[in-house]
Amino acid sequence: MEEEKSPWMCHVCDHFSTVGEGLVCSECYKITCHEHMTTATILDNESGLYVFKMICVECQFKKNLNQ
Repeated sequence: MEEEKSPWMCHVCDHFSTVGEGLVCSECYKITCHEHMTTATILDNESGLYVFKMICVECQFKKNLNQ
């Protein structure tokens, strides 16, 4: 049985591909390519600890502007 190749598109740069998979932002839950995804430390309000999350560059900029 052949594997289905689902197309995806980065919401930041509109890169379209059927090869591999896009990544999902932990903040906005949109699909993003590897180039526009970064690991950031985010404060978890429930535990009071910082956790590592994969977020897109748009969400990272929004967080930096709000601080």
